[in-house]
Amino acid sequence: MDFLNDFKTLAKGDKIRTDNNIFKLHYKFSVLLLIAFSVLLSSKQYFGDPINCDVEAHKETVEVFCWVTGTFVIEDNTPEENFIYGLGNEAGKRTYTLLFYQWICLLFFLQALLFYMPRYLWKTWEGNRLGEVVDGLGGPLISEKWSPDRKEQIKRFILNQENHDIFAYRFAICEVLNLCNLIIQVYIMDWYLEGRFSLYGYDVVTKPWPQTYNAVFPKRTKCTYHKFGQSGSFVNRDALCVLPLNVLNEKFFLILWFWIAGLFLLTIAALIYRAMIICWVHFRLYILIAQARTFNRKKLRIIVWNISHGQFFLLYNVGKNMNPLIFKEFLNFVFHQLEIKGDDFSNL
Repeated sequence: MDFLNDFKTLAKGDKIRTDNNIFKLHYKFSVLLLIAFSVLLSSKQYFGDPINCDVEAHKETVEVFCWVTGTFVIEDNTPEENFIYGLGNEAGKRTYTLLFYQWICLLFFLQALLFYMPRYLWKTWEGNRLGEVVDGLGGPLISEKWSPDRKEQIKRFILNQENHDIFAYRFAICEVLNLCNLIIQVYIMDWYLEGRFSLYGYDVVTKPWPQTYNAVFPKRTKCTYHKFGQSGSFVNRDALCVLPLNVLNEKFFLILWFWIAGLFLLTIAALIYRAMIICWVHFRLYILIAQARTFNRKKLRIIVWNISHGQFFLLYNVGKNMNPLIFKEFLNFVFHQLEIKGDDFSNL
């Protein structure tokens, strides 16, 4: 329940920013999108019955039976461009059963949980440490909470001897998990749709759209049910069934295909950005210069060259949550603290 309660705050803006915009696309926009899809598919009052079968007697019972046991389509053995759906089990055609559409709303909810897992893990590791340190310092005006004691507290938090590198690497791990999650999502949906998801968006763009949609999400299917005949023996009956929700499913999966493809590229770029921060000190300097544009660059160079990657990670995130004037004053305070240590800055 604690895990699920975190979803309530997704639509709200975060008071304390401990991640980045690409990370938010994973745990916020993706989760809200999938939950919306799940709710829409389960809202019978808006889109009607999930299945409608053309039968005269015991219509409701037959529809429940066909929904639970699955319907099937008949695929012609002719080339793909002549793919059709028949009404009889004619010779020369093969059938395949559709068993996936009953559970798509639950699949979307499971995917939402998977998208949120890296965020949940990072929140657990972060433990609101940054929130406690910068609380009340992010407003447009200089807060009364900004005092010499508060300045010293934040300085000790960043520059103490604790190994902050582990803290920073944990965020990098969560970013890697975001990429792993995207790969897992594609495998899950490809398995769920029997290999039809990985190229779904590409096929929709490059092939005639009715053909692609009908091949993956058919709207007209068949269902075979049994009843007792006049002599007391079992009699097979065929019903033509319509699946109205597949009109939504085809659009939802198309949106997901393009969203995951775009998010995959953005996540790769974010990981390259993270690797450059970890491995290249000059890159950290450029980032800090962009964040504190009006601050003396020589002082920034001295600060960056004399703190670890983990300390830089904390300093940068503290700056994201501080009033710019307060952050500038704090950077100046950090510079003088490093200068007091007697470090040799002559080569910088």
